[in-house]
Amino acid sequence: MKPNKALAEKLRTISSFEHLKIFLADEMDWPIRDFEIDELTFEYEPSELGIKPDKAAQIKSIKRMRSLSVSQPWGVFFVEFENKTLPVEALRRILSHVATTKKRRMTKSTHASWAMDDLLFISNYGSDNQRRISFAHFSEHSEKNFPTLKVIAWDDSDSRLHLDSVLSDLTTKLAWPSSEVEIEGWQKQWRSAFTLHNGEVIKTAKDLSAMLASVARDIRLSIEQVLQIESADGPLSRLMQTFRENLIHDLNAESFADMYAQTVTYGLLSARMTQPKDTTLDDLTNHIRTSPFLRELMTMFIKVNGKVKNPNEIEIDFDELGISALVDLLDNSNLEAVMR
Repeated sequence: MKPNKALAEKLRTISSFEHLKIFLADEMDWPIRDFEIDELTFEYEPSELGIKPDKAAQIKSIKRMRSLSVSQPWGVFFVEFENKTLPVEALRRILSHVATTKKRRMTKSTHASWAMDDLLFISNYGSDNQRRISFAHFSEHSEKNFPTLKVIAWDDSDSRLHLDSVLSDLTTKLAWPSSEVEIEGWQKQWRSAFTLHNGEVIKTAKDLSAMLASVARDIRLSIEQVLQIESADGPLSRLMQTFRENLIHDLNAESFADMYAQTVTYGLLSARMTQPKDTTLDDLTNHIRTSPFLRELMTMFIKVNGKVKNPNEIEIDFDELGISALVDLLDNSNLEAVMR
């Protein structure tokens, strides 16, 4: 499929099931155009699927799509979460109650069930201002005793390269087939869309650079958003003012956010390439060998993280800015393979 800029931008705007329904109908030929979401689905209570009350609070809704044809082999679930990240364990719990098993056949469960490979979970999750969609599929793993999860996911901050790849998978492999007679072919077509494990270890420079760019963009946007709402004596505002007074006199919020994001991303990559994963974030700055200036900048950025006890130091929430996600990405990448 050739890249389609207009369609990729349309994909970028999808942040809810209502938006997704239109895309499924218009671009993927799902026969749902004339129906509302509530007409298309059955709703489950989390307790029906064995989800404990404390975990159920993280789930907004669980809906199963009604069969759209007599030959449809797929069970399709729409699950909306409060969480900022995809809660894999919650999906596994739902899977355990709707996948066909020997025990389920013996007990004659009242819930509809499907073969594990014939279940598709479409999830909506993320922060309030950046909701995202993912398609998830479980399959048996020959070397493990639990199902392997593979996902297709995107949000409005993803690169065009990533959106084009997602678009290709959605509109070709996950499109509704024009002929539903050959069920085996349909099953093979949909399953072929899922190639990336959730949180899969990155092994190539190409993959890592794309992911780093995405994380750096998230950090930059987070900093810009924080600067818009915090007061002049807030931690990021004070740090920006320090740079303005001592280094770049015409520094504005956008430039500061960009500088911070790029410095931290490249600095942590440089440091992590020379150090094992168990090195602390504070210690990593000592191992940046590419540039003394970069090391000094990183020291300033990292040492203000709220773990320091000096009351005059600036405290910054790394989770809020997305820097913890950057560390997790690097820790879950095979950097030896990347450098090769």
